[in-house]
Amino acid sequence: MKKILLPLLAGLAAFPGCNTPPPRTDPFEGIQAAGSSRYNNLSVAIMPSKNTEKAIAYLRSRIGGMGNMDSGPIYQEITDAIQATFGRVVKVASLQDVPGSQSDLAAVVDIYPQKGEFAAQMDAKVILLTPDGRQLDEFNGHGEQRIAFTLLPHMTETMAGAARKAAAQLKTAFLASTALAEFAKTKAAPPSGVAAGGPTPTPVSVARSDVDTPTYGGQERPDHFALVVGIEKYSALPEAQFAERDTAAVKRHLLALGYPERNILYLTGPQASRAALAKNLESWLPRNVDENGTVFFYYSGHGAPDAKTGEAYLLPWDADAQSLEFTAYPIKRLYEKLNALKARKIIVALDSCFSGAGGRSVLAQGARPLVTKIDTGSDAAGKLVVFTAAAADEITGTAQEEGHGLFTYNFLKGLNANNGSVTVKNLYEYLLPKVQDAARRSNRDQTPQLIPPDLKERASLGLR
Repeated sequence: MKKILLPLLAGLAAFPGCNTPPPRTDPFEGIQAAGSSRYNNLSVAIMPSKNTEKAIAYLRSRIGGMGNMDSGPIYQEITDAIQATFGRVVKVASLQDVPGSQSDLAAVVDIYPQKGEFAAQMDAKVILLTPDGRQLDEFNGHGEQRIAFTLLPHMTETMAGAARKAAAQLKTAFLASTALAEFAKTKAAPPSGVAAGGPTPTPVSVARSDVDTPTYGGQERPDHFALVVGIEKYSALPEAQFAERDTAAVKRHLLALGYPERNILYLTGPQASRAALAKNLESWLPRNVDENGTVFFYYSGHGAPDAKTGEAYLLPWDADAQSLEFTAYPIKRLYEKLNALKARKIIVALDSCFSGAGGRSVLAQGARPLVTKIDTGSDAAGKLVVFTAAAADEITGTAQEEGHGLFTYNFLKGLNANNGSVTVKNLYEYLLPKVQDAARRSNRDQTPQLIPPDLKERASLGLR
């Protein structure tokens, strides 16, 4: 091979007027697998995150003078991969611009630079959101996704070459995404009662809230961990309206508070099964949290009381209201497992209720509509600080125009109002009257609870 190849290279180098040849790429790049197809029926609005804007500016200032090691190709290659996958692509500046773009999905490109010893390393991901702000899928190097999105330029591989490889992986990941395939099928099918080619249905109004985006930001805190769980559409239970929008907004606020992305366990939909909840709560957190750590547990979804014992349960995606003992997760067990962690601070926020009378609570079929005495596990709270959305005998409500649970909306609004720097006690004093007032206007009672109720000794315990 060397006897053939070397003379050939020498001849090319001597060819008159020869410019530098284009870089060699994967020969299968851009060639779709048999049986696959582009999502021609979907339109996507692309936007860079704040991280991306900062990353581009950072890299240009740091390595812009090092020949072809520029940051420009990274964002461009990723957007080109999105362009090659979907039928129509538009670029917008923010999520607020998505409704006006008439797009089916929003694609947030999030690029974050990490300082390496010899080179600039880039971690990148693409987050697909539905128009109502629900996360459809996320493509990065973590979890069960099919893409290793770490860009590391060095002496033999430029930033552009690494970006092309990542973009090729992204195309493959789009085609392998079950969530995206299901969404495309839904968009392709005509609405019930409307024949294909018939009149276009009236667009659904999409809620936008002032708490969806944090108004603050903080330094990353490696010892902060979070388990964030949200179930809106259950396998066999009624829908918990806005639960996944709640969860997505809470995650964004945790990131702004300095919780590292890698330290946030994010479970929604089928991923929020009982087995997954138990695995992450009882195995992953104990393995990773140390005595200096802070842990934040958030849950948005249905709760339920055992009709016989009154014991309160959280309902994972696969829960069966007729068999809580085997399919749901007891509040007391939640508190016990969190208390067993070595962490210095543990904060719990539950946007759920346990009365069985409505809101974010359900009751086994045939049981009486209200369990008179509900055990919410407060005696097992121990060192935890716990926010609950309502008293044991009350139901939760939603902030309909904001597209969030009433409790979560005011919880996050309190963080924004204080730029993320607020004590637990002050946050509770902020949200309590607001939730109570909004509930009274709907002719009901909702009283968020704080455990322990007297925080004199822990008044300085902050979320940040």
